[in-house]
Amino acid sequence: MIDPRSSFVDAGTVRLHYLEWTPELHSQSSDAPLPPQAVTDAFRDLSDSIPLVLLHGFGATADTWRLVANDLSVYHQVIAIDQRGHGQSEQPANGYDMVTMAEDIIGAMAELGLGKVVLVGHGWGARVALVMAARHPALVSHLILVDCPHMEPRLWPGMTRELFIRERQPQEIYASHATYVHAMRRELRDCWSPQIEQIVLCSVCTLSDGRLQECLRPENQRRIREALWEDRALSYYSKLACPVLLVPAADQPQVGEEPPERLESPREFAAAKGYIAAQVARTIPHCTVLWMPNTMHDIQLQRPRILSDAILHFVNAS
Repeated sequence: MIDPRSSFVDAGTVRLHYLEWTPELHSQSSDAPLPPQAVTDAFRDLSDSIPLVLLHGFGATADTWRLVANDLSVYHQVIAIDQRGHGQSEQPANGYDMVTMAEDIIGAMAELGLGKVVLVGHGWGARVALVMAARHPALVSHLILVDCPHMEPRLWPGMTRELFIRERQPQEIYASHATYVHAMRRELRDCWSPQIEQIVLCSVCTLSDGRLQECLRPENQRRIREALWEDRALSYYSKLACPVLLVPAADQPQVGEEPPERLESPREFAAAKGYIAAQVARTIPHCTVLWMPNTMHDIQLQRPRILSDAILHFVNAS
């Protein structure tokens, strides 16, 4: 796995940390893995390719993209950003609404000298990417939304504002490094590896007594959830001007299939996710869907090669 360059950028009102991978890093590394031959042949002649900007999900960091960026950066400059309040970026007391978070990315791109980019977002980060692409169409050539929560929380059966904002448990403090790794290994048992251990450890900070806690502070978690409740995501899709790739961790719904009446079990959530993704795809002018059944939310960790290949082919073909 290629080690990216780590740096900071002043994005207007907040200082953001980011990771950068470039094709040059691959050429300088003797142990960089080669991509599949089919991808190598298809992209052998690419030069001066468009940069990719990657946005992580809720509570994660730019490091969540390490496995995917390792393949994408054979052909593209890749920049993954710790969003406001996350990772090594600043943690101000405000600015956690979708528009401000999107403008953070615009500010960072301007400081880094980036023009039009391919924008990739995962989970909550996909919602930020959606807002950015709708508000600044001239700056986004392609939009990839990885397991984006398309449905607005206010539309979930039985959901209220108070319940949604309180849904996240208070920030957990882990007794030790080993305790945290054990918890994450159990949660990510389908894809656990030494590389993923390195990635998830970037989402926690070590206290003076050796305990670990999440880098995203509880008060900022609440601010983000409040912003998600107020955001009207469904109004953005018809405004998208660029080609869009949706990558839901769900089965493609069958013709005539109705959404579940309740959202209580993982199976019901997965079915609803597929149904909403299919509905959203119909409202986007130029949309492709890559269905990813039997996959957890963190597709970039469980299926990194499939995701990176899909992104490369989508960008090259559209």
